[in-house]
Amino acid sequence: DDDDDDDDGVSSKRPCGFDCTDPERKIISDLIYSLESTPSKSNLVTSATNRGNIKNGFYSKQIMGGWNLRYTSSHTMIINQSLSGLGRSTSQQAQFQSLKKYLTGSKYLGKVKYVETFGEGDDDKKNDDDDKGVSFDVTVTGEWYVEERRHAFTGNPAPSLRVDPEKLQCGPMTNEAEQWSSLGPIKLSDFLYLDQDLMVLRGSTNPNALFVYERIQD
Repeated sequence: DDDDDDDDGVSSKRPCGFDCTDPERKIISDLIYSLESTPSKSNLVTSATNRGNIKNGFYSKQIMGGWNLRYTSSHTMIINQSLSGLGRSTSQQAQFQSLKKYLTGSKYLGKVKYVETFGEGDDDKKNDDDDKGVSFDVTVTGEWYVEERRHAFTGNPAPSLRVDPEKLQCGPMTNEAEQWSSLGPIKLSDFLYLDQDLMVLRGSTNPNALFVYERIQD
């Protein structure tokens, strides 16, 4: 038997869509474009009732909490196989598992924490077998806020998420975030879609970099 692949092939897929093919990325991109461009009351970004609410902290309140990255087309993250860059390690004990971000604070001062988990095998298998391996986390902390910018295509006012990373910690080691160029993709991104459970962002300087987050349920 081939232990590298399940019957459905799911186990061969890397987290966050790192190993998606170009045709698969095209399908996802088209779906996101449809989600963004189709008028919907559920989309807090394009809903007419929410326009002009950027300055009063409306979006800041909506995005508070934990979010799990489900997909990205960021070339930088794909090359690095992670946010921190540690995912490029060839060690089987340091394979990228997941990236979660936690947004706390207020509309005046927001604190952000990104948590990357590395370990052996995938999360689902590791949960079924505690002896599978030991995982470890890399955390990036800093500040965040929502700012008003212009939509790249429509020219209409649209909210953007700005993140200012400050520290990166891995075990006992703490570094200044400015030393890690790999953190560039998270620094400024535009909201494309937002509801209670889904957040879709696009890199402000790279419109091909998409990020799909699912809210972490309490």
